[in-house]
Parts: sequence; C-alpha cells; structure tokens
Amino acid sequence: PLMITLHDIIYLEKMMLFGKQGSWYQKLGNLYRRWVVPTAVAKSRVVITVSDFERDRISRFFAMGGDRLFTVYNGVGSHFRPVEETGELERIRNKYNLPERFLFFLGNTDPKKNTMGVLAAFAAYREQNGDDIWLVMPDYPADALDSMLHEIGSPTLRERILLTGYIVNTDLPGIFSLCSAFLYPSLRESFGIPILEGMACGAPVITSNTSSMPEIAGDAALLVDPFRPDEIAGAIRKLMENEALRGELARKGLQQAERFSWGRMAEQVHALYQKAGNNMEK
Repeated sequence: PLMITLHDIIYLEKMMLFGKQGSWYQKLGNLYRRWVVPTAVAKSRVVITVSDFERDRISRFFAMGGDRLFTVYNGVGSHFRPVEETGELERIRNKYNLPERFLFFLGNTDPKKNTMGVLAAFAAYREQNGDDIWLVMPDYPADALDSMLHEIGSPTLRERILLTGYIVNTDLPGIFSLCSAFLYPSLRESFGIPILEGMACGAPVITSNTSSMPEIAGDAALLVDPFRPDEIAGAIRKLMENEALRGELARKGLQQAERFSWGRMAEQVHALYQKAGNNMEK
C-alpha cells in the first residue's frame, strides 16, 4: 500500500500568493506539484499531514474521508532551548554583529512569508514610537529588501535592518534567546516549525491568526491578522511596552513547545505504517 506525507496543498489553492511576487523557481515548483500531487493522493491508501487545519483543507479539496487521512504533528529539535551562558550569547552576538535590542524575523522571498507586511509593520512601529530597536533578518538578499522598502515608501528604514547572511542552525537558539520578540506573521502555513523553535528558546512570539498557526501556537503567542501591518505593529508595541507580558509569553511558550517532539511524531507515523501493513495482510 502507498502512504504519503503531504505537508500542505498551498500550490493547489486559488490564493493571491503567487502573482508578481515569488521567484520563477518557486512558481515552477508549484506547477510541478499541481501536476504530480493529485495523482499520488489518488493512489494512496493513507495520507499523513501535519495539522488539523491542513487535514481539513486536504479533506475538502480531495473529498477524502477520515479513514484515509491523519494528522501527525511535526516536532522541534532538542537543541532549541534557552541559551543562558554569557559566553555563548556573546559569541553569537559578535559572530552576527547583533544589536543590543532587536526583533527577529525569519522570512524569505516566498510571498506567503509576508516579508512585505513585516517591513510595513516595522516602519509603522518606528514611525509611531521612535524606538531604537532593530529588525534582524537572516539569509535575505539585499537587493530584494531595498526593492520592498522603496515599494512601501520607507527606504530609510534600511538603516535599522540587519541582514546577517546565512545563520547556522545550531546558532539559532542563541539568537532566539537574545531577541526581544520573534516575528512569524505568515499569510499561510501548514504547521510553522519556527514558532515552536522560538518558543522553545524562550522568545516571545508574534504569529498569525490564520491557517494552522493558532493551532500550533495555542495561547502562548500574540496572534495578529497578517494582512494588516498596523495590527502587527500594534502587537510589537504591546510587547515592547509590557515586560510582564513578554515574560508570560516566554513561560507559556516553553510549555507549548514541550508538547511537540520528533520522537512522538516518529512513533505515530510508525504506527500508521504498521496499521496499513496489517490491513494488507488481512
């Protein structure tokens, strides 16, 4: 019997995410998936996906019943935990030339990551509050950033944005531990592993109230409408002005992240494979 893990069907949905934004590589990849995934699903006895939200989307799109479609949550790497050692934090800060106070945003050129919305929100926050805080963005092309800043009418914002280049995965816990808040207001996610990575390191998280993100974040993050930069800016302001709230979200985030592990994921996937094999033997 054929079993597949289908992380999402974003490329099959009629969403305004892949218009003028997005690279040709991303667009060709989506076209390929639109061709191959429906065939694979039709042949599959069991389909695994990564959130109840995505399970509902897949079920509706393919008219698939619950006897074939199952949710198995992703996990979070065990090395994602609060970094408290002063020497390690200094090493990370010096290696990436990090400012004293910064917001951390893991975005890329994929339109669903909402980089434009985050930049507009950061511009609005700076304009309203005159804060000296920085926005740190890893592995993002400078020319793409400059183009977006001109498009939103805030080219001078570049002076407060640090592009670190590529960040080694094992250094991410230190950056999460140093940041004032972690921004992850995507337009659409099937799961959102970075939400848990930030929480597991004690970072206060701002994420979206759409798709799977409320399911994964629970009550351990500030949820915003990702299509409204003013709402993202308001959440940033709320966190920056309320130290007690930052502490509460950090505490809740640590507890929320503990609910997800790769070991638990492996056990559940293994059980589904065993079930499918046993059914074939009968």
